[in-house]
Amino acid sequence: MQALRVAIFLAYKSIIKGNKSTVFLIIFILSLSFINLIFISSILKGIVEAVDRQVINNLTSNIVIDPQEEPAIKDFILHAAETRREIENIPGVISTASHYKLSATLEYDKDKNNKFKVVSGEIVGINPEEEKLVTGVHKSMVAGRYLEGLGVEEIILGGDLAGGYGGEDLISLGGVKVGDKVLLTFSNGVVRNYKVKGVFLARLGFVDRLAFITRQEAESILPIYNNASQILVKIDASNGPNTAEVEQYYRDKIQSLFPNLKVRRWAEFLGAIANISKSFDVISSVVSAIGLAVAAITIFILIYVNAVNKRRQIGILKAIGIKQNIIIGSYIIQALFYTLSGIIIGLILIFYLIEPYFFTHPLKLPIGDTYLALHAAGVILSILSLLMAGLIAGFIPAWQVAREDILKAIWG
Repeated sequence: MQALRVAIFLAYKSIIKGNKSTVFLIIFILSLSFINLIFISSILKGIVEAVDRQVINNLTSNIVIDPQEEPAIKDFILHAAETRREIENIPGVISTASHYKLSATLEYDKDKNNKFKVVSGEIVGINPEEEKLVTGVHKSMVAGRYLEGLGVEEIILGGDLAGGYGGEDLISLGGVKVGDKVLLTFSNGVVRNYKVKGVFLARLGFVDRLAFITRQEAESILPIYNNASQILVKIDASNGPNTAEVEQYYRDKIQSLFPNLKVRRWAEFLGAIANISKSFDVISSVVSAIGLAVAAITIFILIYVNAVNKRRQIGILKAIGIKQNIIIGSYIIQALFYTLSGIIIGLILIFYLIEPYFFTHPLKLPIGDTYLALHAAGVILSILSLLMAGLIAGFIPAWQVAREDILKAIWG
């Protein structure tokens, strides 16, 4: 304890008698390093969460159920209404919705001169009211109105499919307007003319290339009744400590009720999204490592220059009996002081300035609004990482200088 008190005293005197501008500049640099450490990883996680949020809210909901593949492959989920009713009886399941998936070619004569623009697309048959409880496509309408009731010979198109909403026009219909007619030829040979009731833009390529008709229309085209190509399940994932764990619980519960059906979490259904998340995690780790290295080098240079400039003082301290480990400890304490000060200022700026700003002014990216994804575990890890970097960066130069011979240190 005596040695620790001496080390703290030496560190205190060194900081107090040092150049105040230099001290403030170093703390400021370290605070920026800490902010960079958290900000980059948080914004990358925010992008991943924005993609996840868009997928869940507009395409898959939490759980996706497909027709059975074993012991025999089936094209549809039979008795869809009864299946959904049994799933909705599970506590915590908010709602379900059934989809019919059809493939078709869409033709549109923009200039009314019999020169049709032809594209292929996926047409989804839905119950408009049930769909509102599971996905948020109805909130993404940018022109016209959402489907209602039976919706006979009515269709809504995604912005990328309709064209004229910022997507690639080469794979769109070239700018369909609300009220225009599009001709659909389905894969089973059925041909129908549909009036465009609305255009939606969910800012997710998977969704904005789709078109929606009512379930009754889809059943008359196929023709079948009370089946489904897919069932989406929305659950209450807010009560669990981990959303993925809660989704997995319900996925297993549903699978046990219907062992022949293919039940997957949304992330399993869209494997590409999981790969995107992993890629951003790698980028975040690399950027964080670089930020840590910059912070460590800053501390190293500070302590090294400070120690070299005080070689004579260190030699005198050793000559009067101050042990080497006390001298090294004083420089480590200085390094930790600078690091902790930078962390505290960085935390204040992040939680009271940067995060509130991004909450009110999110990044407007093509995938959706992106916020800072600040998680306690990530912040704590950043704090511990920077403290460890400061500890190591403070020890090495102090050890190099403090172990020098007394006479050499005094005489330079």
